[in-house]
Amino acid sequence: MLLKIELEKLCRKPALWTGFLLSLLAGLYLIRIMMPVVYTGEEELRGTAAVRYNRSITAEYEGYLTDRKAEEIIARYGFAKYNDDGGCVYGNYLNRFITENMTDYRYSESRKSTVLYSLQDENGGFGRASYADRLYFSYAEGWEGLMEVMMGTAILWGITMVVVLSNVYSSDRSLKTASVIRSSAEGRRKMPFMRLLAGWIIALGGFLLLGGFLFLVNGIVYGFEGLRANVLCAGAAPYLCPDSITTGQFWVSVYLPRTVLGVTVLVCLTAGVSALCSWPLTSLCVSAILFVYPLISRMLVFKLGIISFSRLFARLLTLPNEGLSLNLMIPSFDGGAGGGRIFPGIAGAVLCMAGLWMLWHGWCRNGKKG
Repeated sequence: MLLKIELEKLCRKPALWTGFLLSLLAGLYLIRIMMPVVYTGEEELRGTAAVRYNRSITAEYEGYLTDRKAEEIIARYGFAKYNDDGGCVYGNYLNRFITENMTDYRYSESRKSTVLYSLQDENGGFGRASYADRLYFSYAEGWEGLMEVMMGTAILWGITMVVVLSNVYSSDRSLKTASVIRSSAEGRRKMPFMRLLAGWIIALGGFLLLGGFLFLVNGIVYGFEGLRANVLCAGAAPYLCPDSITTGQFWVSVYLPRTVLGVTVLVCLTAGVSALCSWPLTSLCVSAILFVYPLISRMLVFKLGIISFSRLFARLLTLPNEGLSLNLMIPSFDGGAGGGRIFPGIAGAVLCMAGLWMLWHGWCRNGKKG
C-alpha cells in the first residue's frame, strides 16, 4: 500500500514527465544528426540514403575479417581521403573502416594513407589484440554512435531524477509533515524504504524504457546485424577489451549491469542527501553536484592543469568517479576489461551503502527532532 502511494506521488510530478520527454526527444535527435555521410566521388549521400548504401556494400564482406577482404575493399574503393581538419572528403563505411584501422593514416601528418597493414601487424589498429584473427566484421556504425546517444540520454535522465527525488525526504520538515508520517509504527519503519524503492523503480524503469526504445529505433535504422560485430569493429581499443566480445554482448553483459548499478547509486545517494538536508533546495544542489562530480573533477584535473602539479592529488580527486552514477550510466568500452568491471562495481556498492546509511541516519535524526 505504501509503495503504491509513493509511486503515485512520484508519477504526479510534472518534472518526471517533462524530463522523460526531453530525454526521449534528445535521444531521437542525436540518432538523426549522427547519421553518416557517404562521398562516392560522384555524389554525396546523407541520412538514411547513406545508411542504406553502407549496409548494402558491407553485407558482401560480413563475416570474419581477413587481410584478403581488406585488400579487396581498398582495391575496389581505394583509401578514404580526409582534409586537414580530419573531415572525410571521399569514402564510405568500408574504406573508412580499413583506412582508419589498418593503414598508416593514424601516423601520417598529411592524413594520407599509403600502406595497408595486416591484421596481425601491431602498427595497425587490431594487431595488439590476441584475437585479431577472429574479428567478426559487420555494419556496426550505428551501434558505435549509440554510445553517444545513450550518453546524452543518461545525463538528461540523471538530472531529471535528481530534480524529482531530491525533495522526497527533505520536504517533510519544510512542509511540517514529519510528525504526521511518523505517528504510526508503519510510517516510522517502512516509509523511508518504500520511498527509496519507489524512486528506484521509477528511475530504473524510466531509463530502461528510454534505452530500450532508442536501442530499437537504432536497430531499425542501422540494422541489427551490427550487434554480431566484434567490439573492435565498433570503435573499442584492444587494451580496453582484452577478451573478444560482440557489440551485442557489450550492450547486454557490460553496459546493462553498469546501468542498473549506476541508477541504484544515483537513487541511494540522492535519497541519503535528501534525508540529511532540512530544505529541498539544499538537497537539490548537493545531489546535483554529486551527480555531475565526474565532469567537475575531470575539468579541474585536465582543464585547470592540476595533473601537472600533483598526479597523486589528481588521482585522489577523480577516484570516486569510478563508482558514481554518471560514470556508470554512460556507455564506455573500458567497462569490458576485468578491472573495468570489478573496481566500479565495488566502488558503486560502497557508495550505495553510504547512501543507505545517510538515509537511515537522517531519518532517525529528523524523527527525534520532530
